[in-house]
This record gives sequence, C-alpha cells and structure tokens, in this order.
Amino acid sequence: MGFLSGAYGKLMAGKLVRQIQYELTGVQSQLRRVTKEVGNMEKMFTAQERNMKAQMQSQMNSSVFSLMQGSGFGAFDPSNMAGVTSGMSQEQFSQYSMYNQMIQQQYAMAQSAWQDMFEMQRESMLQPLKDLEDDLQTQKDNLESRLKLAEQDYEAKKKEEQAGAKSFAPEYTGG
Repeated sequence: MGFLSGAYGKLMAGKLVRQIQYELTGVQSQLRRVTKEVGNMEKMFTAQERNMKAQMQSQMNSSVFSLMQGSGFGAFDPSNMAGVTSGMSQEQFSQYSMYNQMIQQQYAMAQSAWQDMFEMQRESMLQPLKDLEDDLQTQKDNLESRLKLAEQDYEAKKKEEQAGAKSFAPEYTGG
C-alpha cells in the first residue's frame, strides 16, 4: 500500500511543484517589468525636475541681467558680477537689492510650486506602480515558500514510494 500511495503522492506533488514554478516564473517576469518601469519613471521625473530647475535658474539670471541693463544702473558687464555693485550710488544699490530680492522671492515661490507639482505627479503616477511592485514581491515570496514545501512533499513521497517498492521485491535468502 505504501508503494501506491507514495507513487501517486509523488505524481501529484511533482505536478504541484511544476505548477508553482510556472506561476513563480510569471510573477518574476511581471515583477522585473514593473521594477524597470518604476526605475524609468524615476529617471524621467528626475530629468524633468533638473531641466525645470535649470530653466528657472536661467530665467532668474536673465531677469537680473535685464534689470541691471534696463534700470539705469550704468554700464553692465554680465561677465563681471563682482564689480556690478562697486560703481553704484547708495540709492542705486538699495534699488538693485530690492529688485534682486523680489526676483529671488518670485524664483523661490515658482520653484516651490513646481516642486509641489512634481511631487503630486510622482505620487499619482509612481505610487500605483510601487504598490503593484510590492504586491508582486509578496506573491513571489509566497510562491517561493509554497515551492519549498511542495518540493519537500515531493521528496517525502519519493522516499515513501522507494520504501514501498522494497516490500514488493522478493527476498532471496535461500532458506
């Protein structure tokens, strides 16, 4: 009886092992795709933020340069920012400082608004993918655990079959 029970159990356990391996392969493949997509999306957001910051910095610098050239502060050489304030009167320097501070505040407010927009975009687009990635990782871990148990069951049934086969073997003791 142990032989038949072991043989049938081995067949069923082997079938379960293959089924779990098939499921695990599918989940691993899906997990790799989602992980790659998360990475690509992170790179895209980082590049967009970097480009936006560079554009904003350029616009701010342009605003400061146009302020200096169009506001009666005299000749302005953008390559010599250190010497800009040295030829100014106290009133011009005060005006320059006020305009410069205003531009800096507008830049900071715009940067904050863009940062908030990027965070909302990141959250709305990236979070579902990260949730899916977590779910797939949990499924993968679960399948790996089930696979180990199924493989152990397969080995146990295999041993049971071998032990049962020994009882069918004739004994040649010559008695």
